[in-house]
Amino acid sequence: METQTNSPQKKKGQKQTGLQTEPENLKGTFAAVLIVGGIILLSWFGVFGLFLERA
Repeated sequence: METQTNSPQKKKGQKQTGLQTEPENLKGTFAAVLIVGGIILLSWFGVFGLFLERA
């Protein structure tokens, strides 16, 4: 049976953790959040408009 050891070796494709990491690019995440937020706002105003129309 093979046992696992905690070795500090860096595997291929794995990001290094610690103080020497590169900053992540979050522009795509920000754009996605803005799009989802816009959809939520548009749907909220649409439902609010229906409420005002029927009142």
